[in-house]
Formats: sequence, C-alpha cells, structure tokens
Amino acid sequence: MNLRLKFTLSVSILLLLVIFFVSYTIFSAQKNFLTLQFEEDRVRSYRFFFHSCEEALKSENDNHIVSIIDSIVSIQKPAIVYAGYVSEDKNIFTSRDDRNIGSAFVLRIKKVFSPKTDSYESITGEHIFEYAAPIMFGDKYKGTLVVGFSQDYMESLIQQGISLIYKQIKAVAFIALILGIFGANFMARQLSKPIQLLAQAAKKIGEGDMDVNVDVKRSDELGVLSKTFNEMIIKVRETDELKDGFVSSVSHELRSPLAAIDGYCDLLIEGVEKNYPPQQQLKGLKIIKDASIRLTNFINNILDLAKMKAGKFEMKAGPVFVDEIIREITLLFESLAVAQNKILSFKLPQSMPPIYGDSEKIKQVVTNLVSNAFKFTKEGDGITISAMISPSYGNDFVEIWIADTGIGLSKRDTEKVFEKFYQVKDSEFKKPKGTGLGLSIVYEIIKLHHGRIWAESELGAGTSFKFVLPIRS
Repeated sequence: MNLRLKFTLSVSILLLLVIFFVSYTIFSAQKNFLTLQFEEDRVRSYRFFFHSCEEALKSENDNHIVSIIDSIVSIQKPAIVYAGYVSEDKNIFTSRDDRNIGSAFVLRIKKVFSPKTDSYESITGEHIFEYAAPIMFGDKYKGTLVVGFSQDYMESLIQQGISLIYKQIKAVAFIALILGIFGANFMARQLSKPIQLLAQAAKKIGEGDMDVNVDVKRSDELGVLSKTFNEMIIKVRETDELKDGFVSSVSHELRSPLAAIDGYCDLLIEGVEKNYPPQQQLKGLKIIKDASIRLTNFINNILDLAKMKAGKFEMKAGPVFVDEIIREITLLFESLAVAQNKILSFKLPQSMPPIYGDSEKIKQVVTNLVSNAFKFTKEGDGITISAMISPSYGNDFVEIWIADTGIGLSKRDTEKVFEKFYQVKDSEFKKPKGTGLGLSIVYEIIKLHHGRIWAESELGAGTSFKFVLPIRS
C-alpha cells in the first residue's frame, strides 16, 4: 500500500468517525430539543385549559365549562385523549373517542387537592401522560381538572421531526464524506508526489547516478526539503569529484616517491655490484631519503585528519613566540627560494607578546601555508610572512599573514580552499598541487586554538592567508 492510499484511507476513516460523532451529537441534541419543546407545548396547553376552566367557574355557568372542555378536546385531539372536571356535585367528562372505549377513562376523573402527574398504559395499550390539579378560589375548593395527553402521539411527532433531521444529516454527512475523500486524495497526491520524486532521486544516487535534480517548486516544508536535497546532491557530487581527485593525487603522491625509492634502490644494488662512484650512490641515497620524507609527511597528514575527526589530536599548550617561529621557517625555506628564484621575506614588529598554544602545531600551520605559497607562485614572485597585533580583533589577538604575488585564487576557490580534498585547478599548472589536505589541517589546527583563518585573493594579483590566534588561553 503506497503512501497516497494510506493517507487517503487514514484521513477518510478519521473524517468518517468525526462525521459520525458530530451527526450523532446533532441528532441527540435535536431529539432532546424536540422532546423538550413538545413537553413545554403540553404544559402550556394544560395551563391554558386550566385557566379557561377557572374563568368559566367564576361565571358559575356549567354550560360554559362543558363547552370549553368539549372544544379543547375536539381541537387538540389526538394529542388530548380525554379531559374532565369533577366537583362536589358535578362530574363532566369528554373523550376524543366517541365510542364506548372512551368511557373507560371516566374512572380517571377523580378529586385531588394538590397538583400531580401520572404516566400509565391504558387498556388499549396507549401510553398516557395525565395532569390533575385542583381549582381553588382562595381557600375554597371548587373542583379538579384532569387532562390525559397521548404520550404515543407526542412520540410520533418527535419521531417525524427527527426522521426529517436524520435525512438531512445523512445527506450532509454523505456530501461531506465524499468531499473529504476527494480532498484527502488531493492532499495525499500533493504530499506524495514530492516524496516520490525525492525517493526516485535517492534511488538514483544509490545506484551511482549523481546527475539528478528534484524539481519541486513549493514554499512549504516539502519545498525546503527538496531544495536542501538538491543542495545535498550538489555537495555529494562535489565531494565525489573531490574524492576522485584525492584518489588520483594519493596515487601520484604514493607512486612517485615509491617509484623513486624502488628505482634508486635498484641503482644502489647495481652500484655495489659494479662499483659505481660514491657520489652517484650518495645522490641516490639522498633521493630515497627525500622520497621517504615525502611519504612520511603525506601519511602524517592523513593521520592528523583522522585524529582531529576522532577528537584525539594531541595539543601541548604553552607560551609560543611567533617571531621566533617565523624566523625559523624563513631560514628553512631560504634555500628553496634561491633555487626557485623567488623572494622570501618577513616583517615583524619590534616586540611581540607570546601567544598561548602548541608551538609545533603553529609551526606546522605556517610551514604548510608557506609551502602552499611556493606551489602557486612563479619565478620572480615574492612571499612575505608578517605578524602584528590584530587590527580587526584587538589587543588580545595576534594576526599572521602569509602573502604572495602569485597567480591568485578565484572567488569560488577562496570559499572552498579549506575543505578536505579540495584542490585548486588552474591553467597555469598542468595538474592540481598536492592532495587537498594541507589547508584542511591548517584550518582544524587554528580552530583547535580558538582562532580564525581566512583567505583574501584576486586572480592574477596574489593571495593572502591570514589567521588570528588568542594571546591568552
């Protein structure tokens, strides 16, 4: 059973229960209302009858009271079964039934000295509701008026009324149910269609097809979900592309040094057998050493990211002198700058307060950023390392810049450059530089130090990586 049918059935059943409850409530209320209304009409009729008889007695005209009793019974039958008046010396009786059966009610005409009501079943099987009350002038008893109303007739009138109401309620309930089912089906379709599109898109993604898009133009939660789903697909597609690039880079990063190590190991073995010059064998050993260092750094980067993700990245915090780190790293890259014909310099104020952090990790950050600058600059370009009290964040932060005059970054690259596996692609270079992990590690280290890092760049005008670190913990 699909979602649309389930929703339609659920709403229809719920609507049916609501309609039944409302209909039953209205039906019961109307029945009670009609019963009360007829009972009140019966009381009013008796009161009118009673007062008319009182007026007749005041005139001391027996014929008048007889005509009143006869006329009221005649007009209101079959609602009134019988009526009668009894006094000390008179007994007047009238029935709606002129046959002998009417005389059976004569015995009900009795004297009473206080109002009373009675319900009983007559010899004909009819249910009678009887009123009896004395007529008093002051303290003087004048007689008793007795009136028997047909309970069955009143019930038949009530039944006619509620039968009409029942037909109306049934018609309205049927129309409401049909409209409700159509409405529920329409709503179910409106809800299920976007969900079906999302399910189909998710299935395609599961099958490896990333070229999907959910076309749902709505402003409600399903529209937001569809928009988020499309954004997720874009992210997944980008991540998939990044991972493909990462795998390619990893293959290169592993294959190149391993090939160098393997090749020069063969050369050294051959050199031992053929007695190659020591200088040639020393060169091979240096290349093997460089390749192993390259492999070690690559593996360390992957391990560092795994530790950061698991929350097990160790930090040895303490006072860190940024100016000393910058001088040390400048000296480290000095020979590379000379070899590549690039200008490496630093700018430091006369005094710099120490920051609180892990010296080795901050050194790793600066080293990665300077190494990244060397990758994306050409001969003759300049790289400058600067540090100062942050002009943006205030005296409690130190701001460090690594700026170059290289090829620069596009706006898109500037926004994504710190993402894992992201690699800058530019026509200046035949392939992306590195594995896309270095800047991700830098970002995580700065984050662990409660700092912030960002990039400012313009294509063809160089790039500045800036980060701030707190002076105190």
